[in-house]
Amino acid sequence: MAKISAPNREYTGVSAGVPFCNGVGETNNPTLIFWFKEHGYIVEESKNEELEEIEGEKKPLSKAKK
Repeated sequence: MAKISAPNREYTGVSAGVPFCNGVGETNNPTLIFWFKEHGYIVEESKNEELEEIEGEKKPLSKAKK
């Protein structure tokens, strides 16, 4: 799950379908994560998710070599 910090740290509401409270929201949707990055939000992704993405990218490559 990625932690999204809004430019306005006091923002409470919904942006791009993600609920925020005091400027902080969470999502695991890669499209929304990209959108928030492109619109000036600070995105903190967990190390576990980054490892899963890397492992997911490696699996098809190892299958292709067989």
